[in-house]
Amino acid sequence: MANRAAEATRPHAVLLDLGGVIVDIDPLACFDSWAQAAGVDVGAIAPRWAVDDAYKAFEVGAIDFDGYLDSLSRRLGISLTRTQWQTGWNELLRDLFEDVARLLPLVAAELPLYVFSNTNPVHQEAWLSRFASALTPIRKIYTSWEVALRKPNVEAYLAVADDIGVAPTDILFVDDNAENVAGGKAAGLDARLVRTPAETVALLRGLLGE
Repeated sequence: MANRAAEATRPHAVLLDLGGVIVDIDPLACFDSWAQAAGVDVGAIAPRWAVDDAYKAFEVGAIDFDGYLDSLSRRLGISLTRTQWQTGWNELLRDLFEDVARLLPLVAAELPLYVFSNTNPVHQEAWLSRFASALTPIRKIYTSWEVALRKPNVEAYLAVADDIGVAPTDILFVDDNAENVAGGKAAGLDARLVRTPAETVALLRGLLGE
């Protein structure tokens, strides 16, 4: 009876965020890199950065990297070469959360496993290059710039669920951003907030019945 109840509540698909859930990210590393390249104190530029309209446009593919850099240069008040900007931009991506990554093939062996990330083509090229092996168990990776919609937009989750072919209520969505989790819940997903890799590990192990 207990096994039947567990199966009845088990998701039909698992949808994970990437940055902050599978891969460690650190925005301050970007600012440090740019500050060093510009010869200024990081405190002079870090507070100026924001998830502004240009950033959102870049993440839904409405503008390219050069277009975003034009806006970013004005916002931060510094001028860098494209290479310097890109080097700093990719400093955001740190290392895999190894304990989480080790569980991905185990989860994928039992449930369809997907990723949905608010990201852009520059970061995507970097994390695909660095973490391709760890991401092999992922059936499909959805990115905001390719879907042309960002989390926490409800339509973004519905578009992903439609492509997966699973009802939103049957999708377990895991994200480290409370706003994104709220958006997932509004779209009908079983959305869970994780604040640490240990919480992600515990959640995934629960799917495996451990």
